[in-house]
Amino acid sequence: MPPDGNTKRQAKQVASESKGPVEVSDDTATRSKRPRKTSRSAGKTSASKRRRCARGAGALLELAERLVEGQEVVIITGAGLSVASGIRPFRSTNGSSATSVPTKRGVVPTAGLWNDVIWTTATREAFRKDPKRWYNDFWLPHFQDGTTYYPNAGHLALQALHDRYENLRQITQNIDGLQEPNNHLIEAHGRVGLYKCIPHEDEESDAMEGDSDDDEDRAVQLGHRRQGRKVREASTNPEICPYQYLQSLSPCQLEPANVRNALCESKGQNLPEAPACPACGGDVLPQALLFDEGYHAHDFYDFERAEAWLESAEAIVFCGTSFAVRITHVALEHARVHKVPVYNFNLHDVLESTARLNVTNIIGPSDETLPKLVEACDEAESQQVGVGEGSC
Repeated sequence: MPPDGNTKRQAKQVASESKGPVEVSDDTATRSKRPRKTSRSAGKTSASKRRRCARGAGALLELAERLVEGQEVVIITGAGLSVASGIRPFRSTNGSSATSVPTKRGVVPTAGLWNDVIWTTATREAFRKDPKRWYNDFWLPHFQDGTTYYPNAGHLALQALHDRYENLRQITQNIDGLQEPNNHLIEAHGRVGLYKCIPHEDEESDAMEGDSDDDEDRAVQLGHRRQGRKVREASTNPEICPYQYLQSLSPCQLEPANVRNALCESKGQNLPEAPACPACGGDVLPQALLFDEGYHAHDFYDFERAEAWLESAEAIVFCGTSFAVRITHVALEHARVHKVPVYNFNLHDVLESTARLNVTNIIGPSDETLPKLVEACDEAESQQVGVGEGSC
């Protein structure tokens, strides 16, 4: 679970200095027609490594210059951003699953966890079969076990960038709440610690792939606008609970009292029964986008604003994502079609440049590479000031 305001302020005192060089794989066939020379000796290999590190600094400076110049940059963050905070991703480097996840209940084995547990259980359908068991056997041990996590240097670097550049927008897939909400951050998959009421039947929020939609020719399509409009119109009906589509519940609002107390204490203990909505008495789910829900299912996911950000982006940055969910697929396809340059901050999931996709891979832990981006922004701003003074 995320820390409170005091612990976040304490976390900001942690030094955000990065460690070691940033390695960049600038797979940029589209940027240079000159073939790379193959090194033939140990000395040439060392020189090649030095050039690669230099390109790393150059790539960060290039991205920093885009920010300093006011270009619209969208960064999409994934689970890799929070690994340095102690939150293990469920997918491994090859896209399957991590080997284990430490929780207060011990180390939970995760061999096949993504396919066998997460993918099949993180659905409304699974929840409705037994809400109490869904919370106690699935949600609490895997997502809300009572452990407090803290922002790492990567989170703090992003906050520093948000504070400096209004042209930087961020869409996060993470639900851990380790970044302070701001007008330039969309938590597109929800947030741990918030809840939503769900209708008894899901016809209003469901939209099958292939269903006709409003503005079908729009450049970026994440959610179903027609269904989103329908649920918003339904929300004007006083008989519809406001927590179904428009508002979120805190744990201290939930019913009954014994469940409310258990969730407010955040100790990860089993619930005596499933939580209920205080307004309508209906079933309550965590405010997280489940696999059988669309981005239009609740206003919290803010998909239309995310679409607008991606459509106007002059550069798209990925950080710590395995490229396994819809939002990354949509963003990459938009970059291909509209020739938007892509920067990929990652440890393992490297993108390859093609004739249609211009990618720079910045390899390293995000708690090291993102602080280096802040340093590159300092350098870009200094260069900009120097140019301005020279012109006078």
